Amino acid sequence: MDELKLYNVVALTRAISEHNLRRGDIGVLIDIGPNSHYMLEFADRNGVTYAMPIVSIEGLIKVYLHADMVE
Repeated sequence: MDELKLYNVVALTRAISEHNLRRGDIGVLIDIGPNSHYMLEFADRNGVTYAMPIVSIEGLIKVYLHADMVE
């Protein structure tokens, strides 16, 4: 996987039940911690944050968005 940077869009590779998050949920990387751990933000369609878990690199996959896919 490419190096993760702040504000990258990522998907979960496993569920995080204590935050009611499922495998495949999409979030944004908002902080980089030690030992390949990352703080993510998950928000609803109105921009209201509903979860901010800390996840290890093994639990993430980078999501690539292309401008030509946006309507």
